[in-house]
Amino acid sequence: MLFVMTKIIFEQVVNMILATLLACATATTVLHSTIDTSNTNYFVEIKFNRLWLLFILMSIIFSILRYVYGKVFGQHDGYDTKAAEFSCQDEREQLISQHATKITYRVMTNILAASLAILLFSNLLTNSIMMLRLIPIILIAVCFNLMLLIYLIAWIFYDHNI
Repeated sequence: MLFVMTKIIFEQVVNMILATLLACATATTVLHSTIDTSNTNYFVEIKFNRLWLLFILMSIIFSILRYVYGKVFGQHDGYDTKAAEFSCQDEREQLISQHATKITYRVMTNILAASLAILLFSNLLTNSIMMLRLIPIILIAVCFNLMLLIYLIAWIFYDHNI
């Protein structure tokens, strides 16, 4: 049972780290890029910073770690690198995964609805054009990380109760 929990924790933590890095890299690109629409010729300058390099590097490292984890622990807990956190060793794990996915779906519909409301009324919250550019990135990152965290918590909850 410990190995089963390890694969879910491993996958979700890695996914949360990568999602946060991607959101930070995207936000800094939006903050440092310029758009000039004052002329008839539009000028767009997109600047990629070192966070993108860190994101790519961490993606490669985590891909290697997933492969190694699958080879070392895959026989013990049924971990498949293609199925990731949805890899199941038996019917019990499949049932737990289905319950966790259902709970995640239900919670995320509410969180996405709240995020859409925030996005629609975000121009009332701030006058800064930069904040208006960052709000969708922040909302997507928060929703995605919450989804991963809710799946992890639901999986652990159902694992102990089934």
